[in-house]
Amino acid sequence: MEAIIFMFCLTLHNAEEALWFTDWQTKTLPNRRITPNKKHFVFSVIGITALGYLTAGLHLFYPDTRYIEYAFIGFVGAMIVNTIMPHLIFSVMYRKYCPGVFSGCLLIIPFHTIILCNSLADGTTIIEMLISTLVVGMILLASIFILRKAAMIIFNTETRK
Repeated sequence: MEAIIFMFCLTLHNAEEALWFTDWQTKTLPNRRITPNKKHFVFSVIGITALGYLTAGLHLFYPDTRYIEYAFIGFVGAMIVNTIMPHLIFSVMYRKYCPGVFSGCLLIIPFHTIILCNSLADGTTIIEMLISTLVVGMILLASIFILRKAAMIIFNTETRK
């Protein structure tokens, strides 16, 4: 059940980002050196969502495999961190709503915290949880850049400057 809740929260959060984040970034940070291309960003968001579904699906079908558990818990933790940085911090810093903060605060933080607490109750240690979150978070950050490059090739476009 946790995997299904995770996929639901991830889908709504990433849909919120895909719909509004690039427009928000262009309006809120106009002096930024590189302005994101919406097609590239949406492609990246879909790729990250697919990675989340793959991780959750593997966890759903192989719940006792420790490395799959680490990947799932790491993804869950990374999504909580993603809600705080950049979405919540940007909302406070710029004093305006940053897309992703709504679904992050109302869905991801509460439900993913429950998933992490259940994992702790099932024997995962805090150290395992932190390391998993750090490793998966770094993989996801690298994936964003790889997916953006792939989108540039697929759509035969470049990021606007």
